[in-house]
Formats: sequence, C-alpha cells, structure tokens
Amino acid sequence: MVYESLKRQIMINELRPESALTELGMAREHGCSQGTIREALFRLQEDGLVTRSGHRGTMVTRLDPEEAEEILALRRRIELRGALRAVLHVDSATLERLQAIQTDMDAAAAAGDEYALIALDMAFHLTIFRLSGLDALEQILTRCTLHSHRSKLWAPGHRRPLVETAARHRELFALLQARDGAGLSRAIAEHIDTIVLRDGDA
Repeated sequence: MVYESLKRQIMINELRPESALTELGMAREHGCSQGTIREALFRLQEDGLVTRSGHRGTMVTRLDPEEAEEILALRRRIELRGALRAVLHVDSATLERLQAIQTDMDAAAAAGDEYALIALDMAFHLTIFRLSGLDALEQILTRCTLHSHRSKLWAPGHRRPLVETAARHRELFALLQARDGAGLSRAIAEHIDTIVLRDGDA
C-alpha cells in the first residue's frame, strides 16, 4: 500500500524533513497512478507528516524539540485520563487482543523490525485507550503517538533495545487486567516519560 510505504519512509527518516514530494515522481517510483499518490498524500497530511500548499507543493514536515515536547505532554495527558476510565470497562476480548499484540511485539523485536514494533506499540496503547470511551480524543492521541515515535527514531543514541521496548508493555497489561487505574496511569506516565532514554538511564 502506497500510504503505508510513504509513511514508513518518513517515520524512519528515509524521506527527510522538508524534502519535496512530487506526485509524478512518486507515481513512477511506486508504479501507480498520480491519483493513488494524491490520496496517500492527503492521508499523510492528516497525520501531520506532510504539508501541502499550492506554491510549494508537498513537503515532509519537520519536528523541532519544542514541538516534540508539547506532543509528548499532550499524549501523556490524554492517555492518563484514558487509563483511569479504561480499567472500568475491561473485557476478555480486549485482554486477548492485547496478549496477541504483545506476542507480535516480541516477534518484531526479535526480528529487529523497529518500524513494525512501533506500529504494534501504537496498536497496544490505542486498544487500551478505546476502553475509555473518549472517542473524540482518539484521533488526537493517534497523531501524538505517531509523532512521539517519530522523534524517538531521530534520537538513535538514546533508543533502548527493541526486546526491552516490547517487554515494557507487560506491566501495562498486568495493571489493566488487575483493574488498577491508579497503577496503570502511573505506569503509562513512566512509559511515556522514558520513551527516549535519558543520559542517566543507560
């Protein structure tokens, strides 16, 4: 799928910030119509990964440190509110879904597939958040989570091992299963605050 391919290229920095993207050039590269490329670019614009303007065309967005900090703060606030509500609506189907995602995360980590692990991480967190019933905030949270991972991928010297990243979600699952709202909220806060390793964490 063209959208997923372009999204991956932007996330892992193959398509660098402020790179110009042309519909004709990308259509040739991906072997598809310009209409397909145009649709993908509209979706990427909704994700905040590209900007489109008449005179400049389409460009990959940049993310400066101040923006990254604000995005993390917003993600933290939304997820913590969601965690307190999510524990009130836990069901067996959601727990099974989370266990399946955890299994896939472990496999992605073992294979060294960082992008797949990021996608699964997002699915894990959003699966928990959907229990909260705060539907109007899901799109905002999705975008914040996407960009927090994007900023993480730009800090290679502070990324933890993939196996450790995957394993960090087991605590979240256990707290959700125990219906421990306060504990889940605290654990998610720590999870978000330490997405990127700090100098003293290594």
